[in-house]
Formats: sequence, structure tokens, C-alpha cells
Amino acid sequence: MKKLFIILSALGLVFLGLTGPHVMAAEKVIEQDTVTTVAQEVEIVKTADNFIILFDSSSSMKEPYRNTSMSKLEAAKEILKEKNKTLPDLGYNAGLYLLSNFKPIYAVQKYDREKVAAALDQLPAKGSGATLMVESLSKLRGVLAGLSGRTVVFLFTDGYYTPTPGMKKPVDIAKEIADKQDVCFYVISTAKGGHHKEILKALASINQCSRVVPFEYLLGRPEYMTGALYEIDVKTIETIETIDYLAGLKVDNIQFDFNSSVIPSSFNEELNKLGDFLREHPKTYVVLSGYTDITGSKEYNLWLARRRAEKVQDYLTQYSGVSIGRIITQWYGKKDPVASNSTEEGRQQNRRVESIVMGLD
Repeated sequence: MKKLFIILSALGLVFLGLTGPHVMAAEKVIEQDTVTTVAQEVEIVKTADNFIILFDSSSSMKEPYRNTSMSKLEAAKEILKEKNKTLPDLGYNAGLYLLSNFKPIYAVQKYDREKVAAALDQLPAKGSGATLMVESLSKLRGVLAGLSGRTVVFLFTDGYYTPTPGMKKPVDIAKEIADKQDVCFYVISTAKGGHHKEILKALASINQCSRVVPFEYLLGRPEYMTGALYEIDVKTIETIETIDYLAGLKVDNIQFDFNSSVIPSSFNEELNKLGDFLREHPKTYVVLSGYTDITGSKEYNLWLARRRAEKVQDYLTQYSGVSIGRIITQWYGKKDPVASNSTEEGRQQNRRVESIVMGLD
């Protein structure tokens, strides 16, 4: 894999999830007259080789976006521009197509930030026409056939589509594509009604690397899409400054029993304190990353890691009252072990959910 190393300041960014054994409860890091400033050596690892954006420019995208002056289409363009500015150039192939008629705006080629920015400016200014999702997914097969490695398809849609007599449903076409090629669908949903939400949920359930991401959570929080294209490994370096400053919160990794996604009760106190911290600092949000040990298949471990991350998410929403919009879940299966998988103790440490709090002033 291609890797990129950078250094990030801890001011405004507090990383949680210690890799050692469970020896302390969650605690705030507060210094009287001094504060721990944390610098991170960040390793950015590419997790996909290609990405394709299918952009919905149909008439339904003319609707207003929440309480803003933008339409859904305009907000979607802003999200893509924001992501393009921050995406590390790790040697991807990229493509941008209209979902309505599968018109290429940036035909699949080597990713170039400036050229993609120019292509985004060429997207329609207003929504119009029908959503020909079935036809577009069918044509997507030809594009994917010329690519190697993993491809992530970012599908911007509200779940509406115009049925075509004699053609299959979108979920069936997506399933056929995923059965033949290494592809993940990130469905960026603007769906309102239950029926259309179910359509998108079914489409994202074709394999463990696909998912639905609510559209309203994306703007300002590119981490929702980060896990699809790259992951971040962090090493911490601490220094002391003579100021009074809240450094953040330290929380042990949440560890799980073998083949289980049930949170051990011994971690409830730490999760409660994490929930308390998030409520006390309403501008913060947390990224939860699920992992497994090396036992089992890749697909099963992705499923199990996803279940573990979602169980921690459920705990924070149900017992700590944290809004789901402030929780981002990622899952990586048996990747990035923090200990050796050759011993039971090491495997125990690898069966974990790591937590990262973001947005601290």
C-alpha cells in the first residue's frame, strides 16, 4: 500500500483509545497551570484504488437543503468540493458521472485535484429530469470492467428512480456488480419516505463494505467518507506547555470477547464518561472504529467489526443521550492489530473499538 506521513497538532483534535490493557477508567486530561499538548504522527493508508461519483442532478434535487439558502444539489456540490480539497493524493483513479443519464463529467482517469475541481464546477446548477438509476448502474458495469483493485462508488440519490420495463431493480444490478468485482457502494442518501429509504438500505446491504450515509451529516464532516478511501494510524507524542487547558479525554479501547459484539459491563463506566464528555462539549463528535482478531474470513470480520462499532454507537445514543449525528462509525475487520495475534492476550486486545473525539475547541 502507498503511505503518507504527516504531523497533526492536538489543539482541537483529541485522540482516544489506548492500546494497552484495561487498567483505568475514562478521565479528563486537565492540568492546573500546565497542559499536555499532543502531536500525532499520522500514517495515512490507502484502502481503495479507484472511486466513482454518481451525481443525482434530477428534478427532486431542487428541494431546499434543511434551513439553508441552498438546494440539495448545491449542497451536494459543496460537499464534493470540500472533500476534493482535503483528499490525500494517494494515486487513485477517479470518475464523475451524472446519475440521470450517466453522462461523464470527468471520465475515469488518474485523479488530479485541479481537474476534478474544474469538473465539479461543470455539474448542473439546477436539478431537472428523471433519475435513470437502473440505466446508470447498468452502464457502470462497463466502466468498472476496465479497473483493477477495489473501487468505491459514491452514489448521491434520494431513492427515486424511473423504472424501465424489462430491466432489473437497482439492488439486483448492484449485487451482480459486487459479485464479480471488488466494489463498495457508499449511498449518500437524501431519501425522505420509508419506501425510498428501504430501497437504499437494500442497495447498501449487498456486502459488508457498503453503507448508507445520511446526506445531512456530510457537510463539514468529511470523516464520514474518509474510511472508504483511506484510514489513519496515529502515534502520540506528548509535550508540556505552561497554560491552563483542557486537553481532552482518555478512554481505553473497548475490548470484546471472541466472536462477540456484546459490550462487557466492565467498560460501561468508560462509555458513560465518554457520553458525559460529549454532552458537556456539544461541538464535539466521536469517530468509532471497529476491529477483530485474525480468526475467521475477511467478510465475516468486517461484519463483526461493524457490529462492534454499531453496538458502541447504540450504547452512546441509548444510555448517554448522544445524538447519532455526532457519532461516526468505521470498521476495518482484522486490519491494523495493536498486539500479536499469536497469543490469546494479543487477540483480546485486537478485538476492540477505538474512539477518537473530534471538534474540541
